[in-house]
Amino acid sequence: MENDSERERSAEAVPNAYERVLAEDRRVVREVLRSSRGGAHGGLVVTAVALGVVGALAGPKWPLIIGVAIAVWFALALGVVRGRGWKATERAYIATFGWAQWL
Repeated sequence: MENDSERERSAEAVPNAYERVLAEDRRVVREVLRSSRGGAHGGLVVTAVALGVVGALAGPKWPLIIGVAIAVWFALALGVVRGRGWKATERAYIATFGWAQWL
């Protein structure tokens, strides 16, 4: 009896219908939430324009505060991202500015 339950839990067991539906739902959500470098470029442009408008209307204080907050967010993303070199920088860049793809 124990062997049957262990066999069902093994990685070789065919997933049941519920698990297949959950796996498909997760795949769809990952695909929808995926960001690209192009979307990140758009986010950088939108951020720069918004900071320029805020700077023109309110002076340099708020754009500097917001810019530092964005730089801190990028540094945190760079610290959390796995890997080194250009790939890690690219992932942190996408994590910071990739939101524009959804606009």
